[in-house]
Amino acid sequence: MLTNFNRYDLIVTARKSKKFRELDDKVRVMAYELGKNNPEINKQEYLELKAKRDQELMNFIQGLQEKDTFDRTTYQKLDAKITNLIEKYLAKFPNTVKQVIFSGPTGTGKTYCAKLIEHELKTKNFNVYFTNTFNLIKRMKDNLFGQDFSAPKDFFECDLLIIDDLGAEPTIKNGDDLLYTVINERYANNKPILITTNLAKDQVSVRYEDRIFGRIYDKAKSAVIIFNGKDLRIE
Repeated sequence: MLTNFNRYDLIVTARKSKKFRELDDKVRVMAYELGKNNPEINKQEYLELKAKRDQELMNFIQGLQEKDTFDRTTYQKLDAKITNLIEKYLAKFPNTVKQVIFSGPTGTGKTYCAKLIEHELKTKNFNVYFTNTFNLIKRMKDNLFGQDFSAPKDFFECDLLIIDDLGAEPTIKNGDDLLYTVINERYANNKPILITTNLAKDQVSVRYEDRIFGRIYDKAKSAVIIFNGKDLRIE
């Protein structure tokens, strides 16, 4: 049980993760070259990479601390058909359907299940990035103005990108273009994505352009899981 780990044990374990080691190797090389005053090494890029490495370490430690503590009370209330599909998805990941859409009314467990998937995959050392649609668009917009250099890598390179609450975001200038950029990048590279939405399929087709709708609901790559029933939060 990870509850017996002390802080040092967590750090040692986290430092063995593939993602951290890759970033740490790059940071060490850049630090060495900066020490030699190599003009080809950009100090700002080094500091950003170092910060990303440190954040990766903290994220991994947090995942270790949270392992086996995820509250499955709501999960036990869900229809067995849904939980069976989720279990199969987790067991086969990443060699499974590349696009999953959780669709259904508010409070039926969509975000909860997305969080559970995030938790389970992180305990297996997969790099999962969870964001709501508004923050995804905002970060991509900030990137355009040089205010968020890590946004594209966070969204494009993770093992699984989870986009929560599609359709609930306010209208933002060029928002659909930025959303399309992320979805299309992962679609083109066959990288897994999971989307939750309160909208039905026909409502998504009205809310978004054909190029977004067509990629999300591509029959060859997508699976839609419908969440029905009462609001689990007020039962």
